[in-house]
Amino acid sequence: MNRNADIFDADNIIKSRGEFDLASCFPRYEDRQSKVAYEYRFVFLFLLVNALAYSYEAERGKPAYFQMPDVSLWIWWCIVGVIDGLLIWEGFWMHRTRKEKIRQNSIKEAMNVLPIGICYFTEDGYVKLCNEQMYRLFQTIAHRDLQKQEELKEALCLCERYGVSRINNKEIYLFPDGKAWSYRENKVTDRKGKAYTEAIFLDITKKYEEKINLTKQTEQLKEIAKELRYLSDNVLILTREREVLAAKTKLHDQMGAGLTAIRQSLTQENADDKEAVRLFRHAVNAIWNDNQYPLEEGDFERFLQDAKTLGVEVVCVGDLPESEELASICILAMRECLTNGVCHAGATELSIQMQNENHQYSICITNNGAAPDKEIIPKGGLYNISRHVFDYGGEMRIQSFPYFALTITFQEERA
Repeated sequence: MNRNADIFDADNIIKSRGEFDLASCFPRYEDRQSKVAYEYRFVFLFLLVNALAYSYEAERGKPAYFQMPDVSLWIWWCIVGVIDGLLIWEGFWMHRTRKEKIRQNSIKEAMNVLPIGICYFTEDGYVKLCNEQMYRLFQTIAHRDLQKQEELKEALCLCERYGVSRINNKEIYLFPDGKAWSYRENKVTDRKGKAYTEAIFLDITKKYEEKINLTKQTEQLKEIAKELRYLSDNVLILTREREVLAAKTKLHDQMGAGLTAIRQSLTQENADDKEAVRLFRHAVNAIWNDNQYPLEEGDFERFLQDAKTLGVEVVCVGDLPESEELASICILAMRECLTNGVCHAGATELSIQMQNENHQYSICITNNGAAPDKEIIPKGGLYNISRHVFDYGGEMRIQSFPYFALTITFQEERA
C-alpha cells in the first residue's frame, strides 16, 4: 500500500476516551461559495474583454459579431481593471489563507510534523493512516516499508537484528542513534462504530537518560552510605572500647588502693586491717574475673563477663531480637549503660527488660545508681547509638528523672 495513496477520514475517528469531531473544523460551505464567486468573476471578465475586443474591431471598420452599449470605452476598461485587481487580490488572499484552513490533507500534514510515531490500522490489519515518523522508525527496525500491523509486531519481536534493543522486557526500545522510544497500542472507533488500532511510538529519551543517571547516583549513594555505616560502626566500637578502658582504669585504681592499704597495714601498727583486706579481696576478684574471659563466647556473654568484672549484677528479662544487626545495637546500648552507670552513677546493678509484642520490639535499661544531676543530652556513645537506631528505623528515648532509663523501640518488620 502506498503511504500517500490512502488519506484517512479523520472526521470519523472517535477516541474511546471521548468523541473528537473534525467535520465542524472544515469551512466547506464557505470555501465553496468563495470558489464559485471567484469563477463567476473570472468568466465575467473573460466575456467583457472579448466584448471590448469586438468593439475595438468594429471601430476600425471590421465586421463585429457583438456591439457594446453606447458607453465610453475607457469606462469599460476601468471596469476591467477593477475586476483584474479584485481577482489578483483574491488570488493572493486564497494562497495566503490556504495553509491556515483545514482541508482534507491537513490532518495528514499535521501528523507528519508530530514528534511521535503514530499509525492507524484497519480491522484487517492494513495501514489506514501513518505519519512519516512512524515510517522512519519502522525502516530502522525492519529495513522495509510498513504495510500491515502483523509486520510491525513481528519487527518489534525481532528488533535486535538491526541494532534495536528492548529494555527490561518492557515496551521500550533503544535505537542505534541512542534515542529511547516507548510503544503502545490503543483501540479507537469512529462514530459509525468502525474499529481501528492506534499504534504510537513516544520519544522518552530524556526520561530514559534521567533514569540512567538517577540509577548511577543511587548506586553511588549506596556505596557512600555503606562506607559511612562502616565508619560509624568503627566509631561506635572505639567509643565502647574507650569507655570499657575507662571503667577498667577505675578498677585498676581501686586495685592500687587495695594494695596500698595492705602495705600500710603491714608497716603501721594502728592500720585498719579489715578495710585493707576488703579492698585487696575486691581487687583480686576483679583480676580473676577479667582473666576468666572466654574468647569463644558471643558479644552478649562478653558483656555479662565485663559486667561481672566491674562488679555489676545484670538482671535480664526477655530475649535479644533475632536480627543480628538489631541484637548488636542492643548489646552496644547495654555496654554504654554499664560503663556510664559504673563511672558516673556508681551503679552495682543493671536491669534490662526486653519484650516483643504489639508488632514491635523494645528494650529498657535502668540501674540502681544515683540519679543524674541534670537532663542527659545524647553525646559520645549515646549519640552514636541513637544514629544506629535511627538508621534501622527505630526510636530511642532517654529518661533522666527520677531515675535513668534508656528505651529503644524497633518496628516488627525490622525486628
